[in-house]
Amino acid sequence: MKYISGIIAILLLSVFVACEDETKTCDQALISDLGINFKKDTLNGYLVKDTLWPKVTLRAIGQDSLLVNRQPRSSIFLPLDPRNDTCRFYLRLDSIAIPDTLTFRYKRNPSFVSAGCGFATFFSIDTVITTYNTIDSLHINNKEVNSSNDTHISLFFIY
Repeated sequence: MKYISGIIAILLLSVFVACEDETKTCDQALISDLGINFKKDTLNGYLVKDTLWPKVTLRAIGQDSLLVNRQPRSSIFLPLDPRNDTCRFYLRLDSIAIPDTLTFRYKRNPSFVSAGCGFATFFSIDTVITTYNTIDSLHINNKEVNSSNDTHISLFFIY
């Protein structure tokens, strides 16, 4: 009887460990955020470098979610709305800068991850519309937004 209770304890522990690993795998596989980095064009295209903005504020327009509030950043990751084909964000890069809005239009692609994880929604970016208050231009580096931590959009600034 003593050995049976030990075997049961080992089996329960192994099931717990297996479930924990699957949860971590599911969390990583189901997250598909849009990656944006900030770049400065200092010599008319001859010298482009990553830049750090001191007080980045990012908010989803039409929702009560504040994603970043006055933190130094050189890049951001945005969650796209899996229920709609478009979403908008308010982006202020410095406390004295005029804010910009970013509008993303995309196609949603449900993707089967596994029996334990279920489905994830991945995205294919069609169009990015922005105001040009502090943003000079943008470049779409990768249209496919999936569970990788890619930089999908580069935003360029003159100053």
